[in-house]
Amino acid sequence: MIKMKRICHLIFRLLFLLDGGVWSLRNLSISVPRAVLSGEGQSAVLRCSYDLEGAALYSIRWYRAETEFYRFVPREMPPTMVFPLPGASVDLTQSDRHQVRIVNMNRRLSGDYQCEVSADAPLFHTDIRSAPLTVVDPPFRAPRLTISRGSYARGDVLRANCSVDEAYPAPNITWILDEHKIAETVSWRPSELDFKERGAFSQLEISILEAEHYKMGLTYTSSNLNRAYQDHYVYDKVDKEDKDVLRYTLIPPPNGQFALSCIATIYDIYARKSEPVYIKEDAPHPASVTGEDSSGTAASNSFLLTSVCVCASLLTL
Repeated sequence: MIKMKRICHLIFRLLFLLDGGVWSLRNLSISVPRAVLSGEGQSAVLRCSYDLEGAALYSIRWYRAETEFYRFVPREMPPTMVFPLPGASVDLTQSDRHQVRIVNMNRRLSGDYQCEVSADAPLFHTDIRSAPLTVVDPPFRAPRLTISRGSYARGDVLRANCSVDEAYPAPNITWILDEHKIAETVSWRPSELDFKERGAFSQLEISILEAEHYKMGLTYTSSNLNRAYQDHYVYDKVDKEDKDVLRYTLIPPPNGQFALSCIATIYDIYARKSEPVYIKEDAPHPASVTGEDSSGTAASNSFLLTSVCVCASLLTL
């Protein structure tokens, strides 16, 4: 019986096309947020738009990873049907032939979502579109920043570490120097079936140059950034242990101080900044106008004073 129905549908389509007809379903598109936060009350609205060109709608079906969870069939009463989603539910008050709203999101609902639209008889034309969605479990705390020294001398190399608690997916880490983005570590993205939380870590080396004017230096990025920003990648060491260290050269600012911080981000829905660290230049040794150091100047002045005293004693004789 089912086989006969499919044969009849094919015959109807063929006759319709031979008669100069057109497909009744066009311009199908899907709108799914790239990422949403997890938690009770958190929701995601998935939308599906289409043009049936005057034909009747037969059904709308929504799938997550090829498993149906929502169906809208206008001929049936009620027209909506819901299938279980692990740990979440469909809000029927805000779900219809154009959209579906999922509430109480958790990270195991991450994956590809599909919208399938079918036109009614005689063609029963069906089309489907898909888009990815990630449910984010953010870190509990702000990033933690440590630095090798709280002050510097020109020619020094400062080493800084930024660590972020476990999250899903692992955050990216961006380094900020005096409100300027200078480098970034891009975290590895897991496969669809890997829902494990992971932390993030980034290392930065800042080389302080000898110069009078403050300007932004060059960023040497890690192998992760080599995949994202080809134009800015530089290998300056062959050591495998060093290849993931970000390197930045800095000409010191006129006031001798700069601020360093790091930001953890996950897509465009989570961003949290560490406490900034203010790094000052060590107090320089005083120098004379002639270029001699303070000890040389003192010795010269002492010799001059002694000579004047000897001359004065001779004149009084």
